[in-house]
This record gives sequence, structure tokens and C-alpha cells, in this order.
Amino acid sequence: MGGTFMVWMNGRLMPGGEAGISIFDRGFTLGDGLFETLRVTAGRPLWLADHLARFREGADVLGIPVPFDDGALEAGLLTLIEAQGHRDASLRLTMSRGPSQARGIWPPASPVTPTVLATLSPFAGTPRPPISLVTARTVRRNEYSPLSRIKSMSYGDSILARREAESRGADDALLMNCQGNIVCATVGNLFLRVGKAWITPPIVDGVLAGTARRRLIPMLGADERSITPADLARAEAGLISNSLSLVGIREADGRALEEIPVEDRMLALFEE
Repeated sequence: MGGTFMVWMNGRLMPGGEAGISIFDRGFTLGDGLFETLRVTAGRPLWLADHLARFREGADVLGIPVPFDDGALEAGLLTLIEAQGHRDASLRLTMSRGPSQARGIWPPASPVTPTVLATLSPFAGTPRPPISLVTARTVRRNEYSPLSRIKSMSYGDSILARREAESRGADDALLMNCQGNIVCATVGNLFLRVGKAWITPPIVDGVLAGTARRRLIPMLGADERSITPADLARAEAGLISNSLSLVGIREADGRALEEIPVEDRMLALFEE
């Protein structure tokens, strides 16, 4: 099957061309769902238990019942990896509340069957060059919303911030929360070295509990505390992390930062 694009959908492996999602699916009409992105290394999904735990926590927040246990999800993902034949890849597991023809945004009272989909794309994992960042002016991250701490399908703010960054000649944007603290990039956790010490925003500031973040904190000896614009203005170096990669920050709001190498020990995180 290696030559055909395959997906795992609702418990079955099938060619992508045969997969179909209802026009009434609430993921499509309302963004009512969540997802996880996993790195596949040497044919195995990295940090799978962490991702499935976060997936279930997010489903609980949204009130969507996960129709498969962890064993069935793992078996399905491994079947997809084997069928596609990509030893190094990016794996996305997505779940919506499912199709409903009921009007309005309130989840329907009648039972709805969630839609569960897994897709796989080749991902070499080649280290990226350091990136430039600007602090977004158009949107903020709402730390008061539970959605700020789960991987919901509602990524509109991040899309607007990334568009703004590109319009200002930068690679990505940093988002502030409602209190004016800097919390994350559009698709990654933020680490800054300030005064020779590493810091990263706490979860309560509206931060996603990243799988790589969890491992980088003890590795760097990073302190979890709020990051102000003044901290960013005097930062010496920085990193953005997500479940696929690490990238250094070469410039923030027009100020050059030290281009630190992404060390071998950090890259080894993605080989666990």
C-alpha cells in the first residue's frame, strides 16, 4: 500500500480518496473538535502516551466521547504508519464531535458519532535555521479560556497572527495574552534566556502543555514564570518548541538575538 495515500478513519484503514466527511460535520461547520500532531521516528510515534492523554483531556473539556480506547488508537496509528511506509513522518490525529443537522452552536441532545481521522505526511526532521519573530498586534491569546490549553481545531487567532507576521517580514508571531504577557508562538512554546537563565511561560498564562516543552524544562533548568515585553527586549537567546521540532530565534521585534545551536542533546529528545 506504500504507493497509495492512506488514512485511518473511524477505525478503518482506507485510501484517502475513499474517505469522506459529512457536510454537516461540526468540525467543518463550527471547528468543534481537537487534534494532536505527533512526530514519527524510525516508524514509531514519539511520546504517544503523552499525546493520547492530552487528546483525552481535550475531549473532556469539549465534552466529546472518544470512541476508541488507547490500545485501539495506537493499533490504528501503527497500522497507518506501516501502510504508508514512512519511517519518519508527521502524524495528525483529529476528532470532531461528528455530523449533526441541528441548528445552532449548542451540542445536539441526540447522540452524535464523533469523526476520528488520522493522516500521515513525510517529515525528515532536518533542523530549521533560526527564525525571526514579531509580537502580534492584531490578536491576543485568551488565557481565561480552556481552549488555550488544549489542541482545539479553532486556530483562527494563530492564522491571523501568522499572516500579520508575514506581512511585517517575519517568519512567525509571538502572541500576548489578555494581561499583556508574552505566551507562545503561533504553533510552539516559547523559551527565552534572560540574564543567563532560561524562562518559559506557565500554563496559567494561556500556554499549551507541549510535549517537547515538558522535556525541555528540566533539560534547560527553565523557570516557569510570566514573560513580559521587557523580558523579551532584554533576552539574549530563545527557542520555539513543538512536538515536531526545535528552532532557534535569531531576531525578535527587530532586535538580533544570539543564534544558539540546537544542541545534539536537545535533538535527541526526538529520538526517545
